[in-house]
Amino acid sequence: MAHPPDPVLIAAFTLRQKTSGALVQSPYSLAQTAYDFMGEMWAADLTLTHVDMRGNARIEAWLASLRGTLGTFEMAPPDYEGPYGVMSANPTVAATADARARTLTITVPPGSAAGPGDYLTIAGHLHLVIEAAAPDLARAQTLSLWPRLRAPVAPGAAVEMLKPYGTWRRASAEVSFDCSQDRIRSRTLSLIEAL
Repeated sequence: MAHPPDPVLIAAFTLRQKTSGALVQSPYSLAQTAYDFMGEMWAADLTLTHVDMRGNARIEAWLASLRGTLGTFEMAPPDYEGPYGVMSANPTVAATADARARTLTITVPPGSAAGPGDYLTIAGHLHLVIEAAAPDLARAQTLSLWPRLRAPVAPGAAVEMLKPYGTWRRASAEVSFDCSQDRIRSRTLSLIEAL
């Protein structure tokens, strides 16, 4: 799997949560009905800092290696400084959970607990902890996640919380950069979660 090369320096990052649902409002009573179609995914815009010609060439080669929207790469949330809970080591899955489940029970290390706003990675997919119950005596902690789990998980499966990341792909097959008269290069990449 391709990783961004060293010259990739982030000038700005926009992370979006996309949820597929609908809200229908009656034209008569204005009563509202919300529908949950269970689709949730990450999307992002990544604006890169200017680099010299050599660095730009490496970035061009990396982007070409992705073959448009075909290739994927791993990237951590660039502004994340967590975990915000206390986590001395990575936890593991404590109980089986089905695909599309909103909750996950993990076994945390002694004295550890995940907290709301923490990120975690399961099988290459980035999740955000929305709510976190207190760990029980067996160190099992139930978490509410966004997005829903991508695939079933079994007890003992790895959960990455110390260095969480997501698997991304370009949202468009086309990519370009702008170059000013002073040879200042700017580039913004539109990304989506690789599902």
